[in-house]
Amino acid sequence: MSKKEKSKHSQQRWVLTVVMLSFVLSIVMSFVTSMFVESAGLFVALMALIVLVLLGIITDVIGTAVTSADEQPFIAMASKRIPGAKQALRLIRMAEKVSSLLNDVVGDIVGIISGSAGAVIAASLAALGLRAALASMLTTAFTSAFMIGGKAYGKGIAIKYSSRIVLTVGRIMAVFDRKKRGRKKPAKAEKAASKSAERKNGREKA
Repeated sequence: MSKKEKSKHSQQRWVLTVVMLSFVLSIVMSFVTSMFVESAGLFVALMALIVLVLLGIITDVIGTAVTSADEQPFIAMASKRIPGAKQALRLIRMAEKVSSLLNDVVGDIVGIISGSAGAVIAASLAALGLRAALASMLTTAFTSAFMIGGKAYGKGIAIKYSSRIVLTVGRIMAVFDRKKRGRKKPAKAEKAASKSAERKNGREKA
């Protein structure tokens, strides 16, 4: 397989992964929203909407920071073994995929799911005496304004502090990487001990 064919195959596999991930995330987030929001009151629905909007803004900031950051400082930091530098470098080298996942997939899903919370808020406002059409219009307008305005403001921060943001995310990833390595080490030690015991038993039998 040529390099061009490998690249095309990799791109197709990534598109399929994004589609599947979007499908799964949409189901999970819709289920959570319907469970905790639709049966809740105005306050819970409002809190859920704020969380969803913040999630959309934060993921957009991280995705923008990853595409804006320069990898050279992280190469130097990784050589000095600064915690999170390797993970940050990995993010930058996968910037296109990270941006697609955070800015597009998560951002679009959050935008769609926030509509469920918005519908509950609109219904609650209508129950308080506001016209249903006006309640729905105001909820949609405020949600869109905060989401779009937050992302616009966040992009400026993401570009200005891209290295700091990416390193922070890298440090969070490093914590999980250490936990994974910590789980793998006992398993490797057990395998080594098992092999050692098998060799010992084989010598005794011989």
